[in-house]
Amino acid sequence: MSVAMNQGDFVKVVFVFQKNEQVEEVTLNSAQLTALLHAKQVWIEAFADHFKIENSVWSYGNENVSLQIYLK
Repeated sequence: MSVAMNQGDFVKVVFVFQKNEQVEEVTLNSAQLTALLHAKQVWIEAFADHFKIENSVWSYGNENVSLQIYLK
């Protein structure tokens, strides 16, 4: 599953809340991505709640950068 793609100054990020299998995909610019990488908690508007970041997975292949954030 391709979860994110690098498109110029924007990166698609997928948030995964494993407890109920909710998934939210967002497009972030470089400043937003930097803030996310330094965060310990995030507010996900689609989930209407805040979550702690449990784990993140980066992958690179075929010139695509992927980021998946797991929430608890």
